[in-house]
Amino acid sequence: MPKKFRSIGAAGLIIVCLAAYLSTSEYLIRPLYRSESLIFVPLTILSKQIEQQGIGFASDREIDAHIQILESGQLRDSLIKRFNLAGEYNIDLSNIGGRSKLHRILASRIEIQKTRFSSVSISVKDADAGRAALIANAIVELGNNIKEDLLSANRKGALEYAQALYDSKIIDVQNLEHKLDSVNLSPKNESASTRNQISKLQSVYAIEVQELAGRKNHLEREQKSFETELPKAYVISTAIPGDKPVSPKRLLIILASAIIYLSLIAFTTIIIRDVKVVARQY
Repeated sequence: MPKKFRSIGAAGLIIVCLAAYLSTSEYLIRPLYRSESLIFVPLTILSKQIEQQGIGFASDREIDAHIQILESGQLRDSLIKRFNLAGEYNIDLSNIGGRSKLHRILASRIEIQKTRFSSVSISVKDADAGRAALIANAIVELGNNIKEDLLSANRKGALEYAQALYDSKIIDVQNLEHKLDSVNLSPKNESASTRNQISKLQSVYAIEVQELAGRKNHLEREQKSFETELPKAYVISTAIPGDKPVSPKRLLIILASAIIYLSLIAFTTIIIRDVKVVARQY
């Protein structure tokens, strides 16, 4: 390879690397900072929580469901409202597709995944290091709130159903009591058929009272469950502001630019050499 060509190639390499370095400077591309929060998802079945003394961890299915809540549009809308992200990203939500565009931006900035230790990693990238940490911690909080709201309707429905079962059984027991009282007060209560009727009613009454007691216990459990706050996510690591940007990856971009440039130089050298060989043959 001619010395002049090597000098031009070296100069070109320096220029390419310098251009890649300058093009990724903070004056042209805003650097992004990353913050991460780690949580363990708790059991939401209170009876199981009690069995495990309040420290139960969720199964894989519950973890996946919790991740779906953290990635939901409802949670993103809450983030948009709390941090005024529409203004930060200069997006008019009144325009058609504006909210969808903002959701896509958030999806690219937020990464939520289950780790190999069955914890959940919540990672947020933002141009403001402090805001990245605040958003990551807010996701944990909002996930707990949304989960509570979603399950509260089901818990209230279970309580109302238990109350309805208990009330209906009270009516059945009261009706039996009235029947027993009317038979016992009857002047013919000494007859064999009356005594047999009383015996049957008393047997049914005992069964109904036992069923009423069971429904009362069930109602009390549902009432206690409804009044008990759902366990919140166990925060293992709270997100803190990062001190070094994670994007753009300047060194990687410079190395990639240098490799591409050198590959083009090598390809050009081969082409020139082959052309010279062919020219000599003719």
